[in-house]
Amino acid sequence: MRAIDFCKNLIIGFWKNGFIQLCKIISEHWIISLLIISLIAYLCSNSKTAIYVWFIIGAFAIYCAIKAILEIFIEIIYYINSKNPEDKTLILQKKGGKIFDLLLCVVGIFQALRIFNHISKITKSTSSAVSVVDDVAGAISKFIKDLKI
Repeated sequence: MRAIDFCKNLIIGFWKNGFIQLCKIISEHWIISLLIISLIAYLCSNSKTAIYVWFIIGAFAIYCAIKAILEIFIEIIYYINSKNPEDKTLILQKKGGKIFDLLLCVVGIFQALRIFNHISKITKSTSSAVSVVDDVAGAISKFIKDLKI
């Protein structure tokens, strides 16, 4: 198989078995999709549950990314062992869909890490602010104590 055919079949699989399949699943199960998106949006809007939701999203994205990587390796083994050109074409298109899944998972992982990084920065700045307030309170207390003597 030529390189141009290889790339073409990966792109077709990326589009057909990735994006279009995702849109088809969402359109077939639109009620469940809307409920899940609404639940995630509601839980993320509450500051007490947002960190747990992002942790679950990140963990699920990591799980799906690992699963997609394993499936890509399995498809590579099938591609190498296959002798029929039609089978190789179908395997490449499936692999393109798995690459779409993997990229979507990576976006989810990076989004969750971005939220955790933001929370970490907020925690560090809050800790610094509390430390400054504590130092100022200690200095004022010492100053008032020195005035009394």
